[in-house]
Amino acid sequence: MNNPDPGAHHYSVIVVISPDERSAEVTIAGRTQVVTGETPRQTRSSALDAAASYAAHLGRPVLVNARDANGSWQLSVSPTGVVQTVGGTDSELIGQQEQKKSSGKGRVIALSVVGGVLVLGLLGGGGYVALGLLPTGGSDNGGGGGGDDDRPIVFDGRPVPPGFSDQAAWTRPLAPDANPSVAPDGGSVAFIDEAGTLNLVGPEGQELWSSEVPEELAGSDATPYFVAEGDAYGVALLGEGSVWQWPAEGGEPVETEVPDGARVSFAGNAPLVEDGDDAYVPEGGELTAVEVPEGYGAMLNDGRDVLTAVRTGPWEWVGPGGERVEPDEPRGADEMDELLTARAETVVVVWSAGGESVLAVHDSRDGSVIAQSPVDPADLEDARWVEGDGVAAYGPVVFDLAAGEAQDVGLDPVSASGDRVYGELDGESVAVDAAGEPTVLEEDTARPWGILGDRAVVVSGDSVYALSPE
Repeated sequence: MNNPDPGAHHYSVIVVISPDERSAEVTIAGRTQVVTGETPRQTRSSALDAAASYAAHLGRPVLVNARDANGSWQLSVSPTGVVQTVGGTDSELIGQQEQKKSSGKGRVIALSVVGGVLVLGLLGGGGYVALGLLPTGGSDNGGGGGGDDDRPIVFDGRPVPPGFSDQAAWTRPLAPDANPSVAPDGGSVAFIDEAGTLNLVGPEGQELWSSEVPEELAGSDATPYFVAEGDAYGVALLGEGSVWQWPAEGGEPVETEVPDGARVSFAGNAPLVEDGDDAYVPEGGELTAVEVPEGYGAMLNDGRDVLTAVRTGPWEWVGPGGERVEPDEPRGADEMDELLTARAETVVVVWSAGGESVLAVHDSRDGSVIAQSPVDPADLEDARWVEGDGVAAYGPVVFDLAAGEAQDVGLDPVSASGDRVYGELDGESVAVDAAGEPTVLEEDTARPWGILGDRAVVVSGDSVYALSPE
């Protein structure tokens, strides 16, 4: 491929990025405009958008002289939005364009990491916009360490969650509207990047495997689900009328079609397909019917057995390890009121206790009580179960699953990661630990999507970060 010739450009754009990288001055044809971004990445993207629009207006490439607090770089932007790096020294870039005589080599940036510049996404004209106008500490270096020149990656777009620093071990770009998922064992994170590739990444930022997402999944749910596969975890994506599953070691996915109107859930870390009163599990690209006991309903698939239950009474596992489970009564309780929800290892039940109510978490396999708390049944309306590492919440009650204790703190839980539950308490955003002690959060604090090794996986803008512990 021919290298771009700086001498062929007769039009230039000057970009000066502010020290905090929240704004940039873009000078085009003698007129300066200021663009901003909530993150350094968005600021740089906005500046490049302005340059690309100018190139499209002219119908020819423009030369971009970009500067920030760390130095100067030179780029070429074509009318279709393709960004190329152009060689040059600081003195050449700062001088007038007519004096520039570059001896460096340019490289086309196209859906990859090239020359320390990451691709952001598509322009309206069908080209690509680079993530950074120049290498930054927030760019992925492809290996999971710090930024370019060993500079640390600083997470400064949002306040950090309690227990974690603003130093990220690594960062990667996300597809628009995509979300990451962390494996239940904390050994990997899955996400779809801006190129439409499904990635599985380890705690140090190392790529475990990647796979192109099938065209049939374009525009569908961009959130991966981890699927129990023996002692490992595969990854699943939902499409229109199908579920796609990748094996734990990567490779080609298997598609399983699901009936129109059927619901696919992953409450037990494996897909369960519910179609009316019928339930199925995907196996080898086909749906296998579950023999649900009469009067029962299927709740989840843990990868081996399917948990079925009734509103009041024992529950039953169907499959190779199937068994009927009679739950133990919590202290002071005398009658089961309602089975509320279940996960692979826990079942949540509200019991009557002499005119009062008790909320209890039971072991899903033997029915023993893990933890219990008095509760007002009215506080359980529209409640949801969230679970982190040894801590969980259902409605206002926070459970210390490891210690077997529970506290009704009046919480409205939203999510749980690591050793904290995140939610609303008395009108404030808080993080509550297993003992029920809340920490008030700053506005727009990043909530972890999970704990990868000992790092918090958070999102800001269109990037995923792995924050190091304090």
